[in-house]
Amino acid sequence: MRVPCSELLLAYHVWRGSSRSLIGFMPRLHLRSSATDGKKGQLVYRCWWRVWWHGKYSIILTKAALLHHDFLLSYTTKMPQTVRDLVDRSRNCEDIAMQFHMANSTSLPPIYVKGHLTDLGVLNGISTHQNIASAGHMDARSQCLNDLEAIYGRNPLVESSMVVDSALTSWWANEPSTWFEFISSDLWNFF
Repeated sequence: MRVPCSELLLAYHVWRGSSRSLIGFMPRLHLRSSATDGKKGQLVYRCWWRVWWHGKYSIILTKAALLHHDFLLSYTTKMPQTVRDLVDRSRNCEDIAMQFHMANSTSLPPIYVKGHLTDLGVLNGISTHQNIASAGHMDARSQCLNDLEAIYGRNPLVESSMVVDSALTSWWANEPSTWFEFISSDLWNFF
């Protein structure tokens, strides 16, 4: 992963203001299935397009994230052994397990920082090194959600729709909320 220094610094400032949350650049979403295919009520894992469509997220991938070191220690010492066994068995889900662990400990949502990352492993990752449609990655991630919910006895994930972005990104991205702000009194200080 390559993260521009300015965006990494922004994420660090966000983390300093909320050090008990998982702060990162790659949001994901869990949904409750309403399908009638026998999976009604099951948790379903969704990627970026659903985050964008629904305007909310509940998981931040840990491959480009900041978190307090206490959570790394408690992941290995306080999180249920059955969770670590699940991660070892599936060779997957460590990021979802961390989000479950943190949300269960704090009741806080993760925080998505908008960024422009370069993922050098994107074409060789667990979800993309095979035919994406037949790889079963999304089903495996959904199964992780359901297994973790069974282990915890509940779903502690907290949804959020907050997106942190730099005000320095572009003028158009930070245009005034109303037309009146275009002619506010401090405009005349420039002339």
